[in-house]
Amino acid sequence: MQFPMQRDAVQAQPAREHAADQVLERLYAGNDVAFVTEGDPLLYSTFGYLLATVKERHPMIPIEIVPGVSSITAAAAAASLSLAAWDERIAIIPASYALTRSEPRDLHMLLEIFDSVVLLKVNRVFAALLDMLEELDLAQHAVFVRRCSTDLEEVVFDLARLRDQPLDYFSLVIVRKPYANRHT
Repeated sequence: MQFPMQRDAVQAQPAREHAADQVLERLYAGNDVAFVTEGDPLLYSTFGYLLATVKERHPMIPIEIVPGVSSITAAAAAASLSLAAWDERIAIIPASYALTRSEPRDLHMLLEIFDSVVLLKVNRVFAALLDMLEELDLAQHAVFVRRCSTDLEEVVFDLARLRDQPLDYFSLVIVRKPYANRHT
């Protein structure tokens, strides 16, 4: 199945409908169908669109969802970094949205409010993100992880060394405030 990396729901819908057609055709024929994803199937996953479309068309079809390990928790494990403890708060956001589609001050606010902020898909906006983290004196409290849980996994604590480097689509940054984990 092919799913375009398309933000516009109207343009993405034909591929989603076609995928649902393929799944339902096999199910109606009495076959089982599995849809394998990287990470967790219900966290920023294409599977969510397929699930919604199939359930909309045939709500009585039994669907079993097996949770996976998200890139967020896999990256935290690779970096040996606690994401949250006690009453700490965590935010998970696509970096491209935070730095291009909304006001950068929104990200600034999130970095102030939350103890940990996980920014997904940082490759296109890394320079702007690094600038903001340096401005807020948070760069030394951030970790970059690319391709976690693969043979190409890389964990980088010195984000400045990545400036102007080509970065992988499957990369994220975790910002953990310096006072976080104060209760442990």
